[in-house]
Amino acid sequence: MRYVIVGNSFAGTFAIEAIRSIDRQGEIVLIGDEPERLYSRAMIHEYLAGVVDESKMFLRDRAFHSRLDVTALSGQRAEKLLPESHEIVVDGEKMVYNKLLLAVGGSPFVPPGIEGLDAFKDCVFGFTRMADAAGLSRRAQEARRVVVLGAGLIGMQAAEAFAHLGKQVTVVELANQVLPLATDDLAAEMLQTEMQEEGVQFRTGNSVTALLGENGVLRAVKLRSGEEIEAELFVIAVGVRPNVGWLRDSGLVIDRGIVVDEHLQTNLEDVYAAGDCAQGLELISGSRMVLATIPVASEQGLTAGYNMAGMEAEYRGGIPLNALQFGRLQMVSYGYVREKDGQEVVSLLDEDKRVYKKIVLEDGRITGTLFVRAIDRAGVFRRLIEDKVDVSAFTSKLLSDEFGAAALPEEIRREMFEKPQSRIAVRRPEPQEA
Repeated sequence: MRYVIVGNSFAGTFAIEAIRSIDRQGEIVLIGDEPERLYSRAMIHEYLAGVVDESKMFLRDRAFHSRLDVTALSGQRAEKLLPESHEIVVDGEKMVYNKLLLAVGGSPFVPPGIEGLDAFKDCVFGFTRMADAAGLSRRAQEARRVVVLGAGLIGMQAAEAFAHLGKQVTVVELANQVLPLATDDLAAEMLQTEMQEEGVQFRTGNSVTALLGENGVLRAVKLRSGEEIEAELFVIAVGVRPNVGWLRDSGLVIDRGIVVDEHLQTNLEDVYAAGDCAQGLELISGSRMVLATIPVASEQGLTAGYNMAGMEAEYRGGIPLNALQFGRLQMVSYGYVREKDGQEVVSLLDEDKRVYKKIVLEDGRITGTLFVRAIDRAGVFRRLIEDKVDVSAFTSKLLSDEFGAAALPEEIRREMFEKPQSRIAVRRPEPQEA
């Protein structure tokens, strides 16, 4: 049996561990287009800022692949999928697979229409890879001013890192607020105010139209409004798109990502997908969407790996999750925090402490939570959302400082915490002997 995994990602790594827990003999080939072993993309901003060193970035030791008998082909790129012959083309060479996992993640989306990107390519970076952080670190030694395009989670983390390095940072966002997909208007205003107090500037409701300079040296960034902002570095952080372009003619069903079922299987026989490229079940809405979070990627990778190795495993779905820290301010959101018609909202704002809590409910069940600063008990709300617990009987207590797992009614607490927290339902066969 040959398992081929494309993508040295969270999903790919957890799939390897799942496969080896069942099949100790099958051949595993891992294809990754980056030279590094698994690292935390969520810590790239801390790496750039110098808060953590390179050794802390890696999430598996150097012996991981050899210990699990994995053939790791680093720095190689998958180019084509040939499902009829069960082959994949890697750097021009065909490779046969029995089971294939696509855990290819995503790449930064580059908005069309920005003049000068090629002319100043040495001054333009994404913010999703260690190579981005390494390149930015070198360039930042001479740069004083940075423009970040995008005020989503990645863009805000980039701004935080450059502010920590003492750079003049301006964030440009097309929407009229920061973190438009993760917060409501009030939380966005609180976060923006906090960052402005630390020197970060914002241009919301605007976009970048051109890069200006000469001889490949960036001098300024021009906005749609006509304003020119002086900058030596330009970071693009307007979102990530699944790396599925090379799969478009393979016969895979692709929407916003690779469409998968509860087993993480695609419409093609023996082909699975997981992580930031997969469009799987979202628990709250019941629809299928790409959820680019570490918990979802890890659980999807495990589920795919189990099924590839012959175990029956079902992924129950994930929820949107966002977390950000800037200085002393921390923000966590689960689910959907912008209420719709017919939904109930309970909220608390302490302006003196700059604390904000918000809970969105529908038919007695929580569909979204948002916490600014008071995040220490946020985890229990994730469980309440995922388990679809009816909180009608204690809605009035949800915003209390004392509310947590211990404050739940005994019956609910027992049901929630005496069962496994995993979103994966499995039937585990006996491991095969080597």
